[in-house]
Formats: sequence, structure tokens, C-alpha cells
Amino acid sequence: MKLNFFSPLPPTRSDIARLTVHMLPHLAREAEVTVWSSEPEWKFEPPNGVTVRHYDLQRPPWREINQADATFYQMGNDPRYHHAIWQMSRQHPGIVILHDLAMQHFFSGLVFHDRGMNRREYLELVERHHGIEGRVLAEKHVHGLLATEELAQRCPLTDAATENALAVIVHSAAAFSALPDDASVVQLPLCVGMPMPVLAPRTAKEPYRLTVFGFLGPNRKLPLLLRALATFPERARFRLDIFGTMDGQEKMHQLVARLGLSETVTLHGFVSANELDAALRQTDLVVNMRDPSMGEASGSQLHLWQYELPSLVTERAWYATLPGKAVAFVRPEHEIEDIQQHLAKFLANPETYRELGRNGRRHVGEHHSIENYASSLLEVARRTPEFQAKWIARDLARRTAIAMSSWSDASTVDSLSLQVASQIGMLTAGASTELAAAS
Repeated sequence: MKLNFFSPLPPTRSDIARLTVHMLPHLAREAEVTVWSSEPEWKFEPPNGVTVRHYDLQRPPWREINQADATFYQMGNDPRYHHAIWQMSRQHPGIVILHDLAMQHFFSGLVFHDRGMNRREYLELVERHHGIEGRVLAEKHVHGLLATEELAQRCPLTDAATENALAVIVHSAAAFSALPDDASVVQLPLCVGMPMPVLAPRTAKEPYRLTVFGFLGPNRKLPLLLRALATFPERARFRLDIFGTMDGQEKMHQLVARLGLSETVTLHGFVSANELDAALRQTDLVVNMRDPSMGEASGSQLHLWQYELPSLVTERAWYATLPGKAVAFVRPEHEIEDIQQHLAKFLANPETYRELGRNGRRHVGEHHSIENYASSLLEVARRTPEFQAKWIARDLARRTAIAMSSWSDASTVDSLSLQVASQIGMLTAGASTELAAAS
């Protein structure tokens, strides 16, 4: 089996890039894999059975791309790393691996970071997927009157990221239920983009280390965490390290100073994988709050579990489904109160929280292994003829509906639609059989 894999690659600052590199050896055991990169250079050694090719978005090498049996597109919400992948997915239907349910950040970023979409195109896209009310909200957004996070909750643009997909892979029940009923959607447990680290025995000592890491958008609730720490009576027994990029970092430095936390909190910015590894090995408790959640599973949560670390998570969306024996929940709208209660309980009995971390590491090993994920992707790839037939049916139905609307009235369209649907079903059932036989 021949596979195309469109994905960001190192050295891009992307967890998806690391996930792809970690997964390739497992895919290559059963398939010939070509990884397509829009970047002219990459920094990793492809394993046996894997070829890395550069493509020019203006002149894609269609002959080579069309030779594959299945094509995967890794889609996240960072326009820097995924704009070319999205453009390719629109031209060449394939299997979209969706890492974020709310894709508004991606499309908004295409406009504001000059990534190939102007404001008119963006507003038309929002209107097509969320109606005139969505367009009104988007117009407020482009004029700076509505934040991206608020717009993403009302106009996620998920369908815009997957509108031409043969199938969509998601990693949470929330994402599965949010996609259209007629789409071919497969839910798989997310895996971790790195091997399970070998951990040395460690004796915790004060001050205890709190850590936040990952992309630090407004939904990570950092100001609430800082206020909880600032008013916690025993805050001197903790140190907080914050790793990752964020908008408005200077304002965060100012808030730290204003709350009197300059000796307690350190903002490190983006760090290398090795630096983060060293920091996590010295961490006692991770704060991984997300509100609102972007709807998908968290690679950061799986990552911290690999280090046997306890974590505080917001009781929303995918996080609310996590086993209570492996995380400590923080209630939405009660963050400061709950954070301080957890800090006090940790000080009273650190071992109770360390047990959460140990349970989390076992949970990752049992349910989120890279081997199982790669095997599941190969199974999805083998279903490509089935997905192609359903895609053809949807496309025929759409084109037929457009044609019928021009010559059918309301009194006849319902009965005609049933007849047309029946004929499309018969045609595509035969197409599915032929495609499967040909593959």
C-alpha cells in the first residue's frame, strides 16, 4: 500500500510535526510512505520505507501524488504550518486528521497573517458555513470588536476545514458528534508524539514545582492561575514555570509583577524538546486548564502523563471524560477556589497527587500507544474505496440538488429527491465494489 502524508515536519514548532515523525516507522512496516512538505528544508532522518518530498503549492506534482492508494492530511489550527495542507486537501480529496475542532483560529489567521485569504473571501467562507448571522459576527471580528476565542465558539468553521475530505479522523466524542451526519468520520484515541521516557527515582523537595506548557492562548486561563497563586497563603512553597509562546507576553510579565509574583513565576517562552524534558522531570504538578476547550483531545495531557505527573484540568469537553483517578478537576467559573484547594491538598498529602500521575502513565500506555494509532490509520487507509464511494454520492447529491432547484417546485421536489437518492445509492454501491476490487 502506498500512502501520501501531508504534515508539518521538524524544525517547525509543532506537536503535530513530532507526532508524524514518531509515527512514520510504524506506518512504514506495512506501507510505502511519502511525506509531503511545503517547507524546502526539514530536520529529521526518514526511516526505511519513508520518502520526504517538497511540493510547490502553485504547481503540485499531481502525477506522483495520484499514485498513492490513500492520502492523509494533518490539520491543526496554526496557519503557519497548515495553510498549504488545507489548500491541497481542497484540490485532492483525502483523509483529514483533524487535531482541532474549532478551526476559526486557522481561518482568521489566514487573513490576519496574510496567508492567502483576503477579508472578502473569509467573510464569504463564514457565511457559507454559518449563515448571515455568522458573517455579522465575523465582520465584528475583522474590525477588532470580537475576540477569536468568542467567535470560535459560535462559528468554529470545522466544516470548512474538512469540506472536501473523503473521511475525517477525530480524537474525541465531542468532535465526532459535531461533524455532519453524512460525513465519513472515524474516532481514534490520540497518541503521544514521543516514546515513553525512562524516569529516574526522584525525591520531591520544596519549593514544589508547578508547570504550564504548550501553546498559551487565552483559554489556558493564566491570569486566573496567577491570581490564585498570588492570594494563596502558602505560595512561598511553590514555584511556577510557564513554557510556550503566547500573544501579549509583555502584559503577562506586567501582571506577574503587579501581583508580586516576580520571585515565584518564571515565563520561559518557547523552549526546545530537550529543555522541556528536563523541566518536566523536575515538575511536581502541571496546570493544564482549557476553557473554552477547542473540542479535541490534548497531546499536552498525554505528554505530561508520560512523566507520571499529576495535573489540574478544566472539567469540560474531552477533559471531563478523563478518568478521575488520573487527573484533578477544576470547575469552570470556580478556578481560583479550586486551584487553591488543590494546592492546599497537595501540600497536605503530595502522595495522593503523585498517584494520579502514576495512573495517568498507565492510562497512556494502555489506551494511547503510537503502535495502536499507526495500525488504526492503516486500517482507515484500507477503507479508502468505501470513503471514495460515499464522497461520490455526496457530490452527486449536491450537484443534483443544485440542478433540481432550478426546474422543480416545492410540490414535486420531495418525491423526485427520493427517486434520485435511490439511484445515487445504487450507483455508488457499485462504484464502491469496483474501487475495492481495483485496490
